[in-house]
Amino acid sequence: MPEIINTTFQRSIDRTYNVKSFRFDDQGGIDFRPGQFFQLFLDWEGEELSHFFSFSNSPTEKGYIEFTKKLSDSPYSQALLALQPGARVRIKLPMGIFIFEGEYPEAAFLSGGIGITPIRSICKYLTDTGSSASVRVIYCARTSADFAFRDDFDEMERENRNISLIYMVTGEEHPEDPTIMVGKMEAGAVKRGIPDYSDRVFYVCGPPGMVKMMVSMLKEDLSLPAEKVIHENFMGY
Repeated sequence: MPEIINTTFQRSIDRTYNVKSFRFDDQGGIDFRPGQFFQLFLDWEGEELSHFFSFSNSPTEKGYIEFTKKLSDSPYSQALLALQPGARVRIKLPMGIFIFEGEYPEAAFLSGGIGITPIRSICKYLTDTGSSASVRVIYCARTSADFAFRDDFDEMERENRNISLIYMVTGEEHPEDPTIMVGKMEAGAVKRGIPDYSDRVFYVCGPPGMVKMMVSMLKEDLSLPAEKVIHENFMGY
């Protein structure tokens, strides 16, 4: 069952030009599973604000819990940016069933934008625990400058030969990196990036509209049965 804890803000980390990770003390150890999320409460101008965020760190990374957010002009983003090290906050955790710990021998992940955060948690967990699960990820963003955790994923691919990422952009015609695919997250892109897609269980995470489109594409265009498509609408904005 989720519980509410009091903890302190540690620091923020730039991930892209408009995406930051925020770290909080784990109070000596917090039990959560890769892919889960939590609720963070903040006080801002006399009001209590709350938002749900996926963990972007793995349970194997001790000493902190972390989420990652695309920043905007919203009051919640402003409250986050105003946090100083040592600031006290309340967190309700853990929640969610978008979990993968190697249960399936072959899995695939489709991610749109900042929806990559729980996938980063999962891939780091699989790498640190030496899982033999085969994982393929298609990470779609507007431009190559919008990929968060690129360095982390590159390192995981070097350490874990069972993990492979395909990067895709929708807003660049000729990215500098020739390995980046150009186009939309459509059936043809999945077939090219993950030729053995029919053998895999798919996890889909991203903005609600994109998740709906990807789930429909997997079930209707690629004829995957419903039990092989697991999804979550990521609301960490």
